[in-house]
Amino acid sequence: MAPVPSVEIQKVMDRRSRLAFIKMAWPVYNKDSHWVPPIISDQMKFLDPKQGVFFEHGEAQLFLAYRGKTPVGRISAHVNHLHDKVYNDGTGFFGFFECDNDPEAARALFQEAERWLSARGKSRVMGPMSFGIYDDSAAMLVDGFDTDPYLMNAHNPPYYQELLRACGYGKIIDWYAFRATAGKTDKEADPKIYRLQEKILRIPGLTFRPIDIKNHLDREAAIVQGLFADAWKGNWGHLPFTDAEFHRIVKEFKRIAVVELSLVAEMNGKPVGFALSLYDANVAVKKINGRMFPFGWCTMLTGIKKTDRFRLTLMGVLPEYRNRGIELAFYAKIMEKGVQMGFREAECSMIVENNEAMLASLSHMPTERYKTYRVFGKDLAR
Repeated sequence: MAPVPSVEIQKVMDRRSRLAFIKMAWPVYNKDSHWVPPIISDQMKFLDPKQGVFFEHGEAQLFLAYRGKTPVGRISAHVNHLHDKVYNDGTGFFGFFECDNDPEAARALFQEAERWLSARGKSRVMGPMSFGIYDDSAAMLVDGFDTDPYLMNAHNPPYYQELLRACGYGKIIDWYAFRATAGKTDKEADPKIYRLQEKILRIPGLTFRPIDIKNHLDREAAIVQGLFADAWKGNWGHLPFTDAEFHRIVKEFKRIAVVELSLVAEMNGKPVGFALSLYDANVAVKKINGRMFPFGWCTMLTGIKKTDRFRLTLMGVLPEYRNRGIELAFYAKIMEKGVQMGFREAECSMIVENNEAMLASLSHMPTERYKTYRVFGKDLAR
């Protein structure tokens, strides 16, 4: 029997190697029916330092692990200068981690990423962040591997967490995904929720309205950006969006927003909270296997709004208007309207484990916590 080739780590330095970096994921998931391949053209742009919005406030190095000529793993090491400005805690990040069940390859990848971060003065590393906390596939799935992920959420093999532990990584914090399934749950909504909702709707000056992206996209985007910056301030790992990042999100989300289930709460005409719901585009994206051309666009565009799944992806209420039941009213109105529209399943995600207000609100709703995502970290040797 021929000897197994040793692991070699190569830097990703050009377009060709970026494409190899992206495609390295396919063999890992060739027997996993729940994986949703990323759109290759989107990933190429996102990872390109000349085009990706992250590189306006960060720097990164991508690495590929090879055994002979076969890629067996990948990782990014990156520094987020916006994070440095806000937190100044000496943290660097890893992301885009994919690997065969190969502890030697994983160890070599992490050692190379850690060396790169240490050379830039970082004293600890966290991840996966690919690249940021609000980007696609932030955190690692550690529970709930038996269902397809909703859009923007990670799916990975169960053995990944063991590879990280073997490399010295431990839990930093968990994020949860909750699922509501129409007519298929043993848990019913607490009747008090609807009585409370009626009471909330009688608060003088408080109104709820759908987001109007058809006629007033710029106005609505500015409202959401402002509310997000204030409502999420203080949440674990929060960083405000840059204008370029937010423009990218608006461009992507306007095609898949469920406008009837995306609401703004106003008090005497002043926006005080919002909730954003999206069609689960993964149902359509999965069918095109990463390729938009020649027919991927048609498949995706015709499939997105035929799905009976949506994700309540962002919700926030200004601090001075919390504890008035507005969050509960958002949940109740969206779930009730979603059933009327024919949706059969919804996901509320991702909710960090120390967000007690959101978790308490969901405890009264007919939802189940069905996936857990984890951020890992370790101190770097100095």
